Amino acid sequence: MTDSGTRDNAQRDIERQALSRVLRAAAMRQRPLDTYRFIAAELQPLIGASSVAVGLTSALGEPMEFVAVAGRDPREIVGLRVAADDTLSVTALRLGQASLLPPDARGGLRGGAIAPIVTSAGIRGALYALDKDDGGAFGDTDLSIMTLFAQAAALAIEFEQTARDLTEKQRELSVLYESARTITSSLNIQAVLDSVLDAICHHIPVQAAVLYLLNDERTHLFVAADRGLTDDEREVQLAADSGTAAAVLASGEARLIHDKRRGAARLGDVERHPEEDSVADEQPLHGDEVGDLDIASASSRTRSAMVAPIRSASDTLGLLLVTSAEPAAYGTDELRLLTAVASQAGIAMENATLFEDATRRAEAASALYSLSQQIGSTLDAEEALASAADHVVALLQVDKFAAMLMDHRDGRLHAHTMRGLDPASFSQVTPRSGEGIPGWVYAWTAPTAVADVAADSRDRVYPIHQEGVASCMCVPVASGDTVLGVLLAMSSRRRLFTVSELELLYTVANQAAAAVMNAMNYARASARAQAMRRYFRRLAAALGAIVDRSRILQLVADVALDVMEAERCAIYALDGAVLRLECDSRLTGYGPPDPEVAAGQGLTGWVAARGRALAVPALSEDERTATHLWAGRDQVASYLGLPLKVGRKTVGVLELVTREPRTFAPEEIRHLSQFVSRAGIGARLQEP
Repeated sequence: MTDSGTRDNAQRDIERQALSRVLRAAAMRQRPLDTYRFIAAELQPLIGASSVAVGLTSALGEPMEFVAVAGRDPREIVGLRVAADDTLSVTALRLGQASLLPPDARGGLRGGAIAPIVTSAGIRGALYALDKDDGGAFGDTDLSIMTLFAQAAALAIEFEQTARDLTEKQRELSVLYESARTITSSLNIQAVLDSVLDAICHHIPVQAAVLYLLNDERTHLFVAADRGLTDDEREVQLAADSGTAAAVLASGEARLIHDKRRGAARLGDVERHPEEDSVADEQPLHGDEVGDLDIASASSRTRSAMVAPIRSASDTLGLLLVTSAEPAAYGTDELRLLTAVASQAGIAMENATLFEDATRRAEAASALYSLSQQIGSTLDAEEALASAADHVVALLQVDKFAAMLMDHRDGRLHAHTMRGLDPASFSQVTPRSGEGIPGWVYAWTAPTAVADVAADSRDRVYPIHQEGVASCMCVPVASGDTVLGVLLAMSSRRRLFTVSELELLYTVANQAAAAVMNAMNYARASARAQAMRRYFRRLAAALGAIVDRSRILQLVADVALDVMEAERCAIYALDGAVLRLECDSRLTGYGPPDPEVAAGQGLTGWVAARGRALAVPALSEDERTATHLWAGRDQVASYLGLPLKVGRKTVGVLELVTREPRTFAPEEIRHLSQFVSRAGIGARLQEP
């Protein structure tokens, strides 16, 4: 073998050993910068270059940054960024082929060579060799060696990207596992909301994290949970039918939002970030201006944001938002994480809602049965309202409650039963019909749920948020067409009341209304019965001194009309099979009763034929009413008929009609019957 051949073999051994060391360094996956430095250091002596530099670029046409240099002037070159289009290497980079660089007298370059670094993603950089140490020129052998080392650099880049992807995947799996473990471990809706934000803040750097939910009308998004918002920011609601919020809700796609124009921009002055174009195929990204989103956390420090929809299996529930004070703080990796957490949140929220709804229904059924037993066993209005208050607080898990009844003497609602409120302070809340939230519900007889009481326009007239109320439900307490007042279930923290919770409160209000109405009727009837008893005793004794039959009958009719608060009273005598009118007493505007009624016909005839009292609360629902002439003439609602007897024989009928619907209490009927009996009206009817 010649000396030349021996030198060639020795040179190839040196080259193989150098390449082997470079490949081992790349395979060891050490810091990428160290690998690039090692490549430059190994290549520089092999090709006898005065300098070897490694330049990297994010994409073809983007600036080239020199990250490693071996040989001459490393401090001046490392970190230098140049536009590739402005260099002598532009042709080689565009073609992707190693090539020689011609001398450049202006730059002091005697000669050079370039080998592009080509990865599966395209040209990511190049190896530059400048000026031979011996003053010669670079040749094909040098280009071949540089090409091999460029491939090693490309391998290092691929390794780096693979390691970065693996790290991100591990991070993503860790986040998903942790979030799945924490988010889905609870069936309490508020605990789910808190765990969602905890999972995000633990794995993603944030300035603020906000979970928005749609209101029942699906017109606005309100803050259901947050991290990092101020009190004022927490009060802001987003319009669900315009801007980015509407687009995200409609499309179901997460979005990145960046601001790179100035150091401290409001979320509302944001341009599309250039990096989004390069990753658009990987994840749908949109360059929305954050002003379109009108984010509640739009402070002057916010410069980046991500927003993802929260969806259940069948519906969109709200939005998940994170913001950062750093420009371009988030990329597709973070957006994927946010989207995954939002998906888990939607499923967990739906499960929690279904579980809470099922649990609440079971508890509600049991509690409502217990409430009905308690309310049905009392004729005390305050006791009935106290029982309703205790059940509402327990069932709806609210910390404040008020039962307000209308006092028609001053035309205002007054609190009769309270829980969790300052009695001295809340007693001053006495709205008229239509004033404040309670007055509005009373006036319109319509239940309402308010997530943000302070922001509700109805609360301005007669505010209840000053009593520490953040959210509330209010339903009317009504019995038939009579509205007695309202029930208020209130929370000192903001919460979203569901339709089922509103229905539950409405059911309690209906039971309370029946109990209150019964208690009021009982109290009214008891008072009237006591007054009747005292009055009738004195009157019955006085009647004994009156001899005139017609005068006695008229006096009894007048007294019965007055004491029973009726509109007309009539006394009939039974003559064979016909009832004949003996006398009547009536208020102005009411015509006379029927002059005759056949026994067995109509209401009066029914009382005479059966010899039993008859009370009809609603005349419009009784077919027997049609027999009477006054049925279509006078405005009457209720009827009471008493048989007038001598011994067991029915000799006549006393009847009363009222304009307002009325249920005659048994005690009232008993006292009236005793009065006419002691007055001897039956015997008077048989007198000639």
